[in-house]
Amino acid sequence: MKKEIKIIRQILKDYARIREDLELLNARETLISNPTAEVTANHSNLNHAENKFVHHADLSNRLYRIETAIDKIDNQRYQTILCEYIVNKKYKRQDICNMYNISLRSFNDIKNKALLEFAKNYGIDLLSDKTKDNLVYN
Repeated sequence: MKKEIKIIRQILKDYARIREDLELLNARETLISNPTAEVTANHSNLNHAENKFVHHADLSNRLYRIETAIDKIDNQRYQTILCEYIVNKKYKRQDICNMYNISLRSFNDIKNKALLEFAKNYGIDLLSDKTKDNLVYN
């Protein structure tokens, strides 16, 4: 169970990193695309530009898939834990526990269920049926 949860959490942590990378790429492109600068195109630059575009499109697609999977979650607690605790690291565990008036054990159960819901929406099925049953009934 812990291994599966770590994999799902890693996807969300990667999401935060990808989002930062994409913001940096966009900022860099804004700085570089000065309309007064002269640009001489040659064959090697075109390939480099194509590679940058493909990379940018890939990052954008990955972000979209993750954001869509999070948005599909109806439970506000789940979304808060995923977005504000795991991705943005805005709150600590104790902050979430105080916010929802829950115990640390309840927080961990809710967090694991939120991660499972995200995984289902994202289209990955890492958990065994026995593990899913344990999450649902605990």
